Amino acid sequence: MRLANDIIAIPHGHAHAVRLRPSLRAAVRLHAKHDLRKLAQGIGEGHLGMIADIILEGTDHATATKLLAGIASKGVRELSALVEPLSDFAFALLGIDRKEAEATAERVAKTPDTSDWITPHLEQLFEIGTGWLGWSPADIWAATPTEIMIAQRGLIAKLKAIHGTAEDKPESDPSQPVSPEKVKEGLAILHGLSGMAN
Repeated sequence: MRLANDIIAIPHGHAHAVRLRPSLRAAVRLHAKHDLRKLAQGIGEGHLGMIADIILEGTDHATATKLLAGIASKGVRELSALVEPLSDFAFALLGIDRKEAEATAERVAKTPDTSDWITPHLEQLFEIGTGWLGWSPADIWAATPTEIMIAQRGLIAKLKAIHGTAEDKPESDPSQPVSPEKVKEGLAILHGLSGMAN
């Protein structure tokens, strides 16, 4: 989970690149339209509808129009150069690094997950952003899943630094007998307090 992987550059022309931002808004819209679990496969198969929607969601309309016009004029040659960066983008929509995901792909393929875990995941990211982090809805929609998760991690680290953790605090078990020294100490404190009240 690195922020450097968030902005995906797609080659466009000889010396230009189009930058795609995998925002939470793009993730929600693309999942509703195509199901994010099927996006990488659609990219690999050259599914033009999916590719066009990814580009339209990842950048501004004018830039997307130019890039799509280039794809239309150059055809399959242009598409092959887009497979890797668009796949990176698809995984970034979930806050996952594509290379890390591919390393575990064989294990996951043996036990395919048919349930829709993505919708609750995206909703939880929105909840974290607006609830935990206190960001505005507009800021959350524009943020990437990785940015939200890293910001949450930072907030948790801050709260631990301020308040400590359960491991930092000694555990007391009320079912264990209290030592006579502790009883005497407690009685002395109570006696001192009652004397102060008189």
